[in-house]
Amino acid sequence: MQGVSPHSYTHGHVVAEDGTVTFQCSIDAEKWPWLVLHPFDPIVVQSINFWASVETASARGTWDPDKWSALTHITWQCGKPGVGHAVHGIGKQTGAKGSPGFQIRFFDANDALVYQMDGIGVIFQNRDFEGWRAKAKLKAADPVDVSNFVFADAESVGVGSQSHCFVSPLIEDKQPAVQAMVPKATGFMPVHPYHSGSGDHVNSNQLADVVRQFVNLWRGETMILSSGTIAFNRYVELDRPFDVKLISEDQAAGEIKIVVEQAERQCATFEMNVYPT
Repeated sequence: MQGVSPHSYTHGHVVAEDGTVTFQCSIDAEKWPWLVLHPFDPIVVQSINFWASVETASARGTWDPDKWSALTHITWQCGKPGVGHAVHGIGKQTGAKGSPGFQIRFFDANDALVYQMDGIGVIFQNRDFEGWRAKAKLKAADPVDVSNFVFADAESVGVGSQSHCFVSPLIEDKQPAVQAMVPKATGFMPVHPYHSGSGDHVNSNQLADVVRQFVNLWRGETMILSSGTIAFNRYVELDRPFDVKLISEDQAAGEIKIVVEQAERQCATFEMNVYPT
């Protein structure tokens, strides 16, 4: 994903000889509106994951802005309840050539751990990405007019505006499910307060938001994550419905597994642990 923000979330980078990068984090909610959300909100987790991983890679000279890349796997562990937003961190490079990885730890103003994130991505070294994506979109189902998609009530999914709701009312079958759709016209800044991105596809922030909305709708309460793993298998197309389904739940352990599918193809799986509310 290529970002479109004119701002830098991390700053004051210091690069060690081994490539380890220490940095400070922005606390400016005017530049980063998602900072008004709970630190463990999935939107915050995925936003910080993207910007910090890209910016620390840029600081060490291992990020090529002219190449397309995609996150394929992320695992994160949140700190203890009550920690504040991240104010500084440390990151190191992992993975291999063509499949870069990272591990980043973030700390609050009291030096308490806020997150540890471990991610793996892929760089499209030998592919005309834009041409390939154009062909993929042509093969996908036709876009759906947003006026023809029935969205759930904003309050029921925990968002402040109806235009920020991306999921349908709950579908009760063998397991709870929803249909979802992220409209290109309203799913990105400046129309949406939290989501930036290339506009080519539904990004990880938006998918995390969709899953959060689904769980809030199904459970009837706000989801606060303690940890999670996401595997991204295929791009999810904008302006086209996709399915979000509960695969399994262990209430006692606070474990939830959810799958995202579009056109009968598995696009992503979310395995999450939820703090008791």
